[in-house]
Amino acid sequence: MRGRRRAALVGVAAAGVLLLAGCADRTEVVTWTDEHGRACTGVAVVDSDDGDREVTGIDCDYPPEGRQPGEATWKPLPD
Repeated sequence: MRGRRRAALVGVAAAGVLLLAGCADRTEVVTWTDEHGRACTGVAVVDSDDGDREVTGIDCDYPPEGRQPGEATWKPLPD
């Protein structure tokens, strides 16, 4: 159930970012591990002019007992 909620949150955040960003060249789904060991997911908008990234729609959660978060990744949103 938590996975569906996270996927819905990322989808809504991505749609909002796309509406607000307008002319951004790229929008990416980003994952990383924060300083507290939580696995985090967000939506990054890459500015076409200077390559600056703005991350929104951040959702972080601790991994299940006995699991470690994976490596940080950057992936483009699906079309």
